[in-house]
Amino acid sequence: MNPAEHPLDGSALMLEESVEELYEDAPVGYLSTARDGTILKANRTFYALTGYDAVALVGVKRFYDLLPPGAKIYYETHYAPLLQMQQDVRELALEIVRSDGQRVPVLVNAQLRDVAGEASLIRLTVFDASDRRQYERELLQARADAESRAAAASALQHVSEGVLLVDDDTAVVVLNPAASRILNVGAREAVGKRVGSLVPGWESVVSRIPVGRPHEPATSVVLPLAVAGDTRWVAASGEAAPDGIVYTLRDVTAERRLEDFRDDIVAIVSHELRTPLAGIYGAALTLEAHGDSLGEEQRRNLIKMIVEQSGRLSRILEEVLMTQRLDSGDLTIQRRTFDVREVLARVIQSSASWQSALPVHVAAADDGAAEGDPELFEQVLVNLLDNAMKYSPATGDVRVRIERHRSSIRVTVADDGPGVASEDEERIFQKFYRVDPGQANGVTGTGLGLYISREIVRRMHGRVGLLPAVRGATFFVDLPAAQ
Repeated sequence: MNPAEHPLDGSALMLEESVEELYEDAPVGYLSTARDGTILKANRTFYALTGYDAVALVGVKRFYDLLPPGAKIYYETHYAPLLQMQQDVRELALEIVRSDGQRVPVLVNAQLRDVAGEASLIRLTVFDASDRRQYERELLQARADAESRAAAASALQHVSEGVLLVDDDTAVVVLNPAASRILNVGAREAVGKRVGSLVPGWESVVSRIPVGRPHEPATSVVLPLAVAGDTRWVAASGEAAPDGIVYTLRDVTAERRLEDFRDDIVAIVSHELRTPLAGIYGAALTLEAHGDSLGEEQRRNLIKMIVEQSGRLSRILEEVLMTQRLDSGDLTIQRRTFDVREVLARVIQSSASWQSALPVHVAAADDGAAEGDPELFEQVLVNLLDNAMKYSPATGDVRVRIERHRSSIRVTVADDGPGVASEDEERIFQKFYRVDPGQANGVTGTGLGLYISREIVRRMHGRVGLLPAVRGATFFVDLPAAQ
């Protein structure tokens, strides 16, 4: 029929054209897909939203192909099964990746359509939720723990493991107190910022964190993170979520250090214990096999060797055990007033080997009263004097001075040894560090003595260090003076 002859003077044709325009230029994207998600038809609004044209989409891509990784997992595990079961899904928040790589937040409604009595097509509406998403983020940032997130935030305050929720742009959405402590990041200022801008090195390790499906967390991996100028070892795993990824974090630095400590102990034990054990074993075998035929002096020398090497073994084990107590926090300091001069005299008198080796010259002030633990301070003096004896030449001596400096008592131990190179001045107080690791100069030891001394003195609110010296090395210990 000619439109001009229509009873409505062509209104039907005009209405038909308006419906087509309404479909093409609707304020939401329309598309139809096959049951496998292959796009069969879409309107201009959807093409504009995605940046693709009909040639690039129709019959070529599935709706699934336009989703980022996190949303794809959610699509497979939640959206698709729900649509098949209910034949209708409403207000599903997702993101679409445009042709230029940008991500657009959208709200999706989907419905299975019957064709010839069989559900064979899927109709979808896709609403650009960019403004809405921005508003929601600003609202969450402004109100912090408001409304729907309040209950979850309250629960997360008390869990021991760190929980970090990031969106698909890796911006922080939720950071609980445990994660805040682990990452050394304030929770409030972190929200909305990319994790990589808050945690140095995050970008280099995040790809190694396994991410599981929703409600199926992956097995965690242990990774190093640079936090507050130190290396923190973190056990991390991820789980896909509609908004992005939830990471679970656990600080395992103490466990890692214990493992490293055990490795170091094995190395020390295998090296340092070999010599005294060999000496004891050899002397014992000689006494067993030839004891009756040995002269009195030979027997005394062998027994002396056994005693000395046993003492060396005992000192090595004491250092290892003391280090373990320091690292685990099990060392208790008994603070009281004591006289540093008396402790020094007791240390010198109790060591026969020192008395027969180098002379120890002591210059003490009239006042040596300090605050601290005298038994543990005795261990500090033993370590410093033993160190001085090891490195001093046979013709040298060891000089000890006790002075009062206002609110502290200072003890210095000086020797005539080779001294300490500037690059070693800080490192010599590190655990297991030795200036002569190859023992080229014949100096043995575990590398724990100075570390133990520093840690003990720190716990007594004092300090240990090196003083400039013309020759040899001069160590000092400052303890709080008794008031």
